[in-house]
Amino acid sequence: MTSDSNPTIVKYATNALDCILESMGDASLAYLPQLMERLVALLESSPTEVKPIALSAIGSAAHSSGEAFAPYFNEVVARIKHAMALTGDDDTLALRGVATDTISTVAEAAGRDAFRPHLDECTQLAMQGMEIDSATLRESAFCYVGVMSRVFEGEFAKYLSYIAPQILQTLRMDESSAFGYDSGEDPEMEDDDDMPLGFNTAISDEKEVAADAVGQLFASTTTAFLPYVEEITAELIKLLDHFSDTARKAATVALFTFVRTFSKIASPDPWMPGVPLRVAIDENTQSMIKLVLPAVLRMWEDEDDKMVVTQLCTELRLIMKDVGPATTIE
Repeated sequence: MTSDSNPTIVKYATNALDCILESMGDASLAYLPQLMERLVALLESSPTEVKPIALSAIGSAAHSSGEAFAPYFNEVVARIKHAMALTGDDDTLALRGVATDTISTVAEAAGRDAFRPHLDECTQLAMQGMEIDSATLRESAFCYVGVMSRVFEGEFAKYLSYIAPQILQTLRMDESSAFGYDSGEDPEMEDDDDMPLGFNTAISDEKEVAADAVGQLFASTTTAFLPYVEEITAELIKLLDHFSDTARKAATVALFTFVRTFSKIASPDPWMPGVPLRVAIDENTQSMIKLVLPAVLRMWEDEDDKMVVTQLCTELRLIMKDVGPATTIE
């Protein structure tokens, strides 16, 4: 069906392949040569609307096949880097965004040693995308940052001086224009209760992705990220009051990740049950707990989204397991 002359059929067939490949695991190996031949061909000659889906499917193929993707690695990376440098109309920028997202998936599948020669160039391309007036490219770049920091850990710290200010810029963005009023001018919009249920904007989506990325970024780069912790923590706490449930959820996860990371910096040993206390909570972790826990509990009092509450309870359980029950005791 991906060879059909009807572009609509090709589009939906490729999308189906993407969904299937994502969860196939080793079962995809038998089909990998044929799949990659067809998907690479779609990148070359398919309509614009199909190319992003083909790119995404290539990422899913890399994810499911792991080391078996190695024969296709160099060709695929070259093509993705070309797409990461594209400029033009919205469709072209959408393709660039998918390419930015896909390259991180390929990097994670290939491993840091295989991808290291491409890291600087791809990161520069992702950062250049942040400078283009496109929420899609900024979201894709933040997704890239989160995955690549997980892959390269401390090696990724050299990019923090650019990435951290970009995350702060996004978290501080004013969304009043999304509702057609200037901030502070319309009293009817000052209360989050007036926001439509489940309402999201392009900016709120960007904030959500930035919050997801920054938690992983701190967890991966640890001490190198410390100069940015105070300002970003303050913005994440503000995000707990955001009208978007997904943004609140992302902020909750990031803040608990900050607590966990401070604890791991102080002591790589996990908390162990028993008396006397075997692993004490250090001063920096305690300070972060005092910032995070009251803010999260205040949010919980008024939270009406089940998924946010579920995530909050999950994070509380995990943080007590990792750092100890003293996390929740003043």
